[in-house]
Amino acid sequence: MPLTTDKVRRIARPFGLRSPSVLVLCALFALGGWAGVTEAPAWGASAIHVEKQNAKPSPVKPAARAKLDANQFALLTEDHRLFLEASPRVGEGLLAFSRRLTGGASAADEIATANGGARELKTGTRYLVPFEKLAAEQQIAVIKALFAKDGADRDGWRHEARGVGPLGRESLWHLAHWFTGDGANFRAIREYNELGDDDIARGAAIVVPAEILRPSFRALLPKVDPVDRLSFGKDSQGEYATYRLRPGEALYSSVVVRFTGRIHGPDVNALAAEIAKRNGIPDVTDIAVGYRIKIPLDVLQPEFLPIDHPRRVAYEAEIREAQRFTNPIRASGLEGITVVLDAGHGGKDAGASMGGVWESLYVYDIALRVKKLLETETAAKVSITTRDGADFRIHDGDVLPFSRGHAVLTTPPYPIEDSVVGVNLRWYLANSVFRRLALTPRDEEKIVFLSIHADSLHPSLRGAMAYIPAASMIEDRFGKSGAAYASYEEVRESPIVNVSREVRTKSEGLSRELAERVIAAFEARALPVHPFKPVRDKVIREGREWVPAVLRYNTVPAKMLLEVCNLANDEDRRRVQTRKYRQTVAEAIVAGLRGYYDESPPPAPAVKIAKSAK
Repeated sequence: MPLTTDKVRRIARPFGLRSPSVLVLCALFALGGWAGVTEAPAWGASAIHVEKQNAKPSPVKPAARAKLDANQFALLTEDHRLFLEASPRVGEGLLAFSRRLTGGASAADEIATANGGARELKTGTRYLVPFEKLAAEQQIAVIKALFAKDGADRDGWRHEARGVGPLGRESLWHLAHWFTGDGANFRAIREYNELGDDDIARGAAIVVPAEILRPSFRALLPKVDPVDRLSFGKDSQGEYATYRLRPGEALYSSVVVRFTGRIHGPDVNALAAEIAKRNGIPDVTDIAVGYRIKIPLDVLQPEFLPIDHPRRVAYEAEIREAQRFTNPIRASGLEGITVVLDAGHGGKDAGASMGGVWESLYVYDIALRVKKLLETETAAKVSITTRDGADFRIHDGDVLPFSRGHAVLTTPPYPIEDSVVGVNLRWYLANSVFRRLALTPRDEEKIVFLSIHADSLHPSLRGAMAYIPAASMIEDRFGKSGAAYASYEEVRESPIVNVSREVRTKSEGLSRELAERVIAAFEARALPVHPFKPVRDKVIREGREWVPAVLRYNTVPAKMLLEVCNLANDEDRRRVQTRKYRQTVAEAIVAGLRGYYDESPPPAPAVKIAKSAK
């Protein structure tokens, strides 16, 4: 329909606008319309876009608007603020309006302030709601409407700069404010995108890394396994994997610990220094976000190697072989199950000692709590390997008293004088229990072995982790001899143990399932768990790899060594010195044991196997 002079005058009349210049502007407005996202000219605060439905002029200067529905518009202002413009429903007051669009009434004052102090809302009038206060789904709707080419990708949120507004195009600070909630994150965005300037050219695609995104946008991203972020190459120093450092990540934890399996402080520090030297990094505490770190292939764990690398092919073949074995026994309330329970160290062997906290004391207390729970709340039988004193009394206190009275309950008992002898007598004792109870093949799977420890790792790490026996790292035949062992009945019963490869492989499969159940129970109780690989089939320390002796020589099929915390971490050490934490750990362990024998399906395998390698 043609635009006549009378129609222009009718548009201008309600606002008392009669000058020829204003009429021309009104005519342009009427002709332009608002189909999709529209950039608004900088007319000043008195000439803001007005809708036919009697909208109140906004106290902002819009650069672009996008229609969401008949009552809602997304708004980008000239000074790069984001708003939702929305009309209240019939009978809806400020508090209800706030609850509907922001998820709560607490934003009501800020909504009123954004609208010139208006607290009485009128139906048919649109009001501004600050982007920062919007509920997650509303924030997403505003961004998608204004920036139609934006979207999630594997690295974060990808934004295409529109470069609108007379005050200049959006800068990295604006992106950081919109997408992360903190403008100071512009540095991380700049470094990750390898930019030399904070301003963004129109049409530039910028990735806001996942780690710093607002939760509303992070929830839209695809889940990416760290291994998928590795690329591979070769230079004069040899083959390497490349990993781009992400916001909040450090060389120690996010590269060395995650990809190389090193977790003990000196090992982590030494390898971090070696990798830094290879990459020309002068200061490992000051590495730019997005830095491409080269990691030598020979220090990578096999699961992170190229898909056709011989070490990875062999590793995945062993995992698949072990995964053939799962626990076939179902036992309601652990009826008919025997738990061989071991507390690490003890006596003159204090184990890890940090800040005056002895590992032996606190893991023994946890073992006693597990024993009590199993004996009072389940039908399981418990065979414990050590005792401190004449009984199994649980100390009623947070900080535990020092003691060196632990003994291994062999025949006769062994007061722990030597750590090596103490460890070996534990697995001899466990094997004796197993021989006595495993009268049929089905009986064998009704026995589990659990050794409880507390580790001393790199201080950046927290939480529980479990060790299980790698079949490839256990001998076919083993045993101990000499005066230190000759007097113990459990040793004389069977001084030499023979274990076939099939039995070792089955043990690896069952042990992994048991360990994953226990770790899952920790996670279900919000107890901290090792962040990268909480179930491991070997220890790596000082350039060596091995399976702990208490597992390596143990004939119980399902067995694990559980590190309940990291004593080198201040928070872990503080928490283990409380009864509440130790009791919760004990409850998680019992829940994991029950999960291993209950009717539910086993958890999904934690080890990722490449599809093309199957």
